Amino acid sequence: MKTIKRLTSLVLTATVITSFSAVGISANAAENDKVRVIVSNDVFSKADGAAWEGTLVDEWVDIDENSTMLSSVVKALENHGYTQTGADSGYFSEINGLSSSDCQMGGWMGTLNDWFTNELFGYYTVANGTLEAGDEINLQYAKSYGVDIGSDWSDNTTALAYAEFSVGTLSPEFDPEVTDYTLTVPSDTKSIAVTPTAFNKNYQVRTYKNEYTPAENGTEYKRNSDISVVDGDKIIIGVGSDKWPSMNYSAGGTEYTFTVKFEQDETAKAVSEKLKSTSDYLLTLSTPSVGSVGGEWSVLGLARNNTISDSFANGYYENLENYVKEKGSSTLSENKSTDNSRVILALSAIGKDARNVAGYNLLEPYADFEYVTWQGINGPVFALIALDTYGYDIPTDSSVSEQTTREKLVDYILENALENGGWTFFGTTADPDMTGMAIQALAPYYNTNEAVKTAVDKAVGVLSDMQKSNGRFASWETVNSESCAQVVTALASIGINPDKDSRFVKEGGSAVDALLSFGCENGFKHTADGSYNQMATEQGFYALVAYNRFINGNNSLYNMTDASPDSVKYDVDGNGYVDVSDATIIQKYLAGMANLTSTQIARADVDNDGSVTVVDATFIQKQLVK
Repeated sequence: MKTIKRLTSLVLTATVITSFSAVGISANAAENDKVRVIVSNDVFSKADGAAWEGTLVDEWVDIDENSTMLSSVVKALENHGYTQTGADSGYFSEINGLSSSDCQMGGWMGTLNDWFTNELFGYYTVANGTLEAGDEINLQYAKSYGVDIGSDWSDNTTALAYAEFSVGTLSPEFDPEVTDYTLTVPSDTKSIAVTPTAFNKNYQVRTYKNEYTPAENGTEYKRNSDISVVDGDKIIIGVGSDKWPSMNYSAGGTEYTFTVKFEQDETAKAVSEKLKSTSDYLLTLSTPSVGSVGGEWSVLGLARNNTISDSFANGYYENLENYVKEKGSSTLSENKSTDNSRVILALSAIGKDARNVAGYNLLEPYADFEYVTWQGINGPVFALIALDTYGYDIPTDSSVSEQTTREKLVDYILENALENGGWTFFGTTADPDMTGMAIQALAPYYNTNEAVKTAVDKAVGVLSDMQKSNGRFASWETVNSESCAQVVTALASIGINPDKDSRFVKEGGSAVDALLSFGCENGFKHTADGSYNQMATEQGFYALVAYNRFINGNNSLYNMTDASPDSVKYDVDGNGYVDVSDATIIQKYLAGMANLTSTQIARADVDNDGSVTVVDATFIQKQLVK
């Protein structure tokens, strides 16, 4: 970045004269889309002879396929009955009595998205893709060939004058010579509007998220547009890249990086501290083996908290392989499908494929719907949670009396909802544990299945009514931490903040406060007057992990596509192995020649950027070549 300097001399060239024309816009805009048009004079006062000063027009104007930058300005002026001269020839020489001849070096100049364009206004059209909805056209009066309004043909400095953010605090304070910053924002921030301004507006300014791609048009965000963010995202602002049009020479431009950091409220800080202390303790315990306590739940929590050690994970997997070999079957329990489900959850969390553990496919028992439902509601709930960790396909088995499908699992859970809402393992009154678990199972279908949404919304109301004045929950008349844990996990899974949502903040605190209140040294207690309890610790820990992932914008606790192994992640067509057909089906999907299920989309998003693109297909092809 060259040293910032003030203009001491100015040479008027043909390029300069061109700039006094028009500005551009890009897009394929729909009929009722709009662009913002501003017409102003902030440099020539009425006292010095100007016909008017200040802002004459600032409004959003409709555009269609015939619109240009020039016609948009004309329309904005006509909307108010203001006169203009020169539009027919492509250059505004007079606006409502204020003429370019009123000053020796005066004239009308325009920016498109705060950039003084290097083409006339008429060049920028919807039809050619250079004008699009959301663009900002700013026609301004200049007295010094544009230097007074930020256009300088003699200065090749590519620097930001400043960058405005709709929320947050910069560290260090902004300095054009400094290119790396931290932007600290409230923990509940979902998006940030960015308004960058160049020192020399002859250079374009473009904004990106996480990856600076100046050579790829269309990857940038518009000026002032909202950018969705999570903790750790990088907002990158480029100025004057030589990949972009400009009237000035560029030596490559300047790149500024603003790293987003979420500030923690008191609850979030307490959660972080508890996660660390509990994680540290769990890692000191003996290597986990198959079991509902001291086994899979601790593996799940540590892995989804990203604090599991290789020795801990590998030790568990080795113990599991030996266990499965000893069983000599893919069915880990003759009566409880939840044993398989619990193991699959742990496997998914550490990036292992449940379809091949010591040569056994642990998904096979799920083919038998009678087996899955033998336990009652518990079986389908955890089977569905386990299957959806990676979007596993349910194996088929012609020998079973009733083949399991996802639809049957969802329907079974819905059919077993109580009339007044919620679920229970037995009896006629909803309990928070089973209600929370059922919501966790149904969470992936909440936004796409109306019956699921209705049942879950009703259950959320029931949970709110169950909550005690101190924020806690009780099962079978015993107030306990595990019930709080299941509620916290459930709410986070469907996008409800159990610490902020008014339905779950009672006089004595929130559901998260309640769970934390059961904390003790190294973990959690079962009851408030109890002592350390391993089951309470494991459930409380993964519940806080679920909450922490939620407030930080990460995948939910049980959406483990961010941890899936290649053998699952790339197997888009679900045939059990990865080949060129997986890349081909993505390409067909992108071309509109094939549809993908939600399961296939999760598998196809191999780079975990939240969308399926040609990059995913290319990545699979590269893996096949290796």
